[in-house]
Amino acid sequence: MGGRFAKQLAWTTAPGRWLVDRLSGQSKATNQSAEPAEHLEDPLASIEVDPSELELADKMLGEGRFALLVRPQIAELLAPDCLRQAVEALDRQMAVVPAGQVVVGPIDEALEEGKIDSTLMAQHHAHLIEVDALFLDRYAVTNEQYQAFVNAGGYDEIAIWDEEIWPEVLEFVDRSGQPGPKNWEDGRFPTGQESLPVTGVSWYEARAYARWAGKRLPTDAEWVKAGGWPVSLTPDSWIQRKYPWGNSFDHQRANIWGSEPGGLTAVDRFATGISAGGVSQLIGNVWEWTSANFGSSENLRISLPVPMKSIRGGAYDTYFENQATCNFQSGENPISRKHNIGFRLALGVCDLDTEVARQLLLDGASESPVAEEMLV
Repeated sequence: MGGRFAKQLAWTTAPGRWLVDRLSGQSKATNQSAEPAEHLEDPLASIEVDPSELELADKMLGEGRFALLVRPQIAELLAPDCLRQAVEALDRQMAVVPAGQVVVGPIDEALEEGKIDSTLMAQHHAHLIEVDALFLDRYAVTNEQYQAFVNAGGYDEIAIWDEEIWPEVLEFVDRSGQPGPKNWEDGRFPTGQESLPVTGVSWYEARAYARWAGKRLPTDAEWVKAGGWPVSLTPDSWIQRKYPWGNSFDHQRANIWGSEPGGLTAVDRFATGISAGGVSQLIGNVWEWTSANFGSSENLRISLPVPMKSIRGGAYDTYFENQATCNFQSGENPISRKHNIGFRLALGVCDLDTEVARQLLLDGASESPVAEEMLV
């Protein structure tokens, strides 16, 4: 690989080598080849860390990479003040999605005041899926946040990209031919758009950013659970929301066709459309990439000539309201870089340092009635 990827050679001698080694599936002891992409979801599963390298912590906090600092292998080595800042950043920027069951499938027509049972599930080819506890970004990733990734040379770090896309990464450029989203120019987002969700990024770019940040894309079921907020009534019946705020659409709560302002808006707008768990704009503004294949669940597969990826939530230009619900799934080519697709990221509670998780879930930082269960 030539061009920008040649810079990777210099990176391997930098103080942050341990991070790139782990992201590529290597360890200092073995220096093995990178693991397959599907094994890269946990960027810090097991590493040895040189304490002298923790001078990078302040830089990571400044870049919004706090998720890397709350992992078990790192948190125990951090100075108390640095760890406190990382924990506060996580609590401020991510919301709890408790463990439990969620119904995934085309169930909107089956819902009566939010209620669905096993009989209706079977009729509508839906599936009940168990979801582990996680944290989900309160807002979609913004232009400003993605700028930090671009500025840090994220497009040059081959180790954080899926191997099958390596030949294409050099084509992921902006209008001026610089690395970055399709609608940027000279490696920068348009002036005044720092709070807008980043768009013009492929599924692979979202995955690379996620690894760089120490997070991952949410699964399809995790995304639906965050929005639908299901509650079990009996062993075979559930209440699940059609929209994050309830079961009736309201143009004042989401940015789709017919809503104001008629185009992309800041990620913190439409506060009345927030989910029960505190996640904003799951419906409208931009479609959001998930980690799943389009049409897939635990027991359902759709064979397509192109490996489409699942997108959720609708966008500012979604015309039909029935395509902007918690349960509607659409699909897109993973290399597409469209003007109306963005993403938000997830972090499993099980991936956190135990004491960090306990502090967030039990000490009042995150108000959750099921906090004890989430720590078991």
